[in-house]
Amino acid sequence: MSNNKKLNKIKKLPEQTLAEFDTAARLKRLKSISVADYRIERGEEVAALLEKCCGADNEVVIGYAERLRACAARSNYYLGEDFVDKEGNKFSGFGTLFGCGLKLCPNCMARAGARNRAITRRVVDEKNTKLERREHYCYITGGYIVEQERYRFVTLTMPQIFASFKKTMKIQKRAWDLFRKLKIVKNYFAAMIKAVEFTVRENGTYHDHIHLLAISFFLPDKLLKQAWTDCVRTAFEEFGIEFVAEQANVNYKLVRNPADMVKEVCKYITKTTTWEKIPADQLIEIAEIERWDRMFELSGRFRETIQRLKAEDAAAADSSSSANKETTLTDGVAHELNYFNTDGITDGELLDSQASGVQYYAEEQLPAKRADENLEARRREGWRDVIRREGLKAYRKKFNHQLEYARKIRKLRLMNKYPEAKFTNLDGTPWGCIVVDIPKWKGSSARLDK
Repeated sequence: MSNNKKLNKIKKLPEQTLAEFDTAARLKRLKSISVADYRIERGEEVAALLEKCCGADNEVVIGYAERLRACAARSNYYLGEDFVDKEGNKFSGFGTLFGCGLKLCPNCMARAGARNRAITRRVVDEKNTKLERREHYCYITGGYIVEQERYRFVTLTMPQIFASFKKTMKIQKRAWDLFRKLKIVKNYFAAMIKAVEFTVRENGTYHDHIHLLAISFFLPDKLLKQAWTDCVRTAFEEFGIEFVAEQANVNYKLVRNPADMVKEVCKYITKTTTWEKIPADQLIEIAEIERWDRMFELSGRFRETIQRLKAEDAAAADSSSSANKETTLTDGVAHELNYFNTDGITDGELLDSQASGVQYYAEEQLPAKRADENLEARRREGWRDVIRREGLKAYRKKFNHQLEYARKIRKLRLMNKYPEAKFTNLDGTPWGCIVVDIPKWKGSSARLDK
């Protein structure tokens, strides 16, 4: 061995680095499994709670619980290593093969939060949305002034309401609809990212509040609080509830770096443990909501920014596809699975990021004598409609078939997107050969060895 200490250190470095990397990779894998185990446990508990609360005749809620349980099953998870992003960086992670899209599902709400954070980071990037100096009407001076826009984090809250979850959310939405149309809001806020969050108090009431990451001028404190209070009071009166509080509160602070507030504004609708605190009848009421009000939305300049970025992405994808991509059987299946996207509004339908395919109906699954013009309407119907029309037993058979099909298609799409990645089940079993019989093209199948 050389007596040169510096040379010996250099010789040892690769081995040490490899060991450290191996330990870090193993720890990250264990952390992914731990998070997955937690979501599996929470999903199973919520599904069991729903089945316990509802009667045997409430087939829609039973179907809701079964969809949620399928999403939270261990067999629905995968681990992946050596993913490569657009910048060429390698990363690892975990995910689910099927997404139920339900608001009570810890998996799908986590994915929705991640999607919202990605959108928020993109629009607040100074390359995409720039702050401006411009004239605006100032209520303090009663005239026009020139001021620099700033990022601000705003929280709008309501007084305590002794009402159900559904009614509380309706009151909050009505107050927000009134507030966002006010002249003071339009004059002072150039752009807003809105996210709704709620918690359950010890007395059983709901603490609903709205988070805003906004671009605005200096905000007149008293005028803003009075405006929000008036909107909340009006909403209370419209729903037959007396407004006894002095005011509805508004809190805001200046944000130096908007990227630091992304996690706070796009955290979650509520904690996964909250559902257990909700009375049984109200939990059933939540499960029966088919179309939720928007819990996350962009307005003003942020909305213009994301529309422009989506158009640029679509143009780039079309250019790349037409230049060097040949359409394959799997691409055709992927297109079929993407025909309906609700952007997180409806409860339990197809998530764009998951492309689960649960609403996909093959030709042999459709009634034989049905007019062609009704085919698209049948494809767009929700799973609740299937249960109401055909019953839970018939729906289960159809759902199990579609679930298996959707998971295989998801695997194919992941393998095609990340050809160098290594995929395993949650227990470490590597993926083998995947054969998918495509019902859309009878007699055809897609096969991929991994």
